Amino acid sequence: MKVPYIDLKAGHDHIKGEIHEAISRVVENSWYILGEEVSTFEKAYADYSGTKYAIGVGNGLDAISLILKAVGIGHGDEVIVPSNTYIATWMAVSGTGATIVPVEPDIRSGNIDPLAIETKINSKTKAILPVHLHGCMADMAAIKKIAEKHRLFVIEDNAQAQGAILDGKRVVLSVLPVPPVFIPAKTWAVWVMEGLSPQMMKRFTKNKKIQKLWLRYKICS
Repeated sequence: MKVPYIDLKAGHDHIKGEIHEAISRVVENSWYILGEEVSTFEKAYADYSGTKYAIGVGNGLDAISLILKAVGIGHGDEVIVPSNTYIATWMAVSGTGATIVPVEPDIRSGNIDPLAIETKINSKTKAILPVHLHGCMADMAAIKKIAEKHRLFVIEDNAQAQGAILDGKRVVLSVLPVPPVFIPAKTWAVWVMEGLSPQMMKRFTKNKKIQKLWLRYKICS
């Protein structure tokens, strides 16, 4: 018996009708960028995730890049990232001009090791960027404590753990924005903001800098 390496079709068969209907609506409306379908999905995804906001962007690299820029990370800063992650996570950091600081994984989970994170923190460190691998979440309780102790941002790469639940909460309920990516194609991403104080939420939704970044993104799209 030949077992296929991967069978994506099996996961789609039970929702085939809904997918075809959605594609037909887009084709009929000829609205291929943004539009009502995207707005409806953003709201549905935010509701599913238990968040207030979800903003669609082109891909996970864009999502992480926008968040890093929004919190002011750039030249002279350092961002802690897993050593074992897809290159887009690193590219988002280097794209801001900040320095990538890789940290080895916990051998039990494959996710970034919180014990190793603290050894890499110095006066230039501005953020920790954990990546949840294969549906298994990083130890966010430990990472959050480290971030609070050193007053660091936490930006999670949620490409492979959408819907994952830890301590009764979905993966997006964290310290700062979480960008999930829809694989295998990774042609869609959602920028989800949750777990922010009112002051921080205001910073993301009303700050002129992030408004300009978002407007530029929409124009380029």
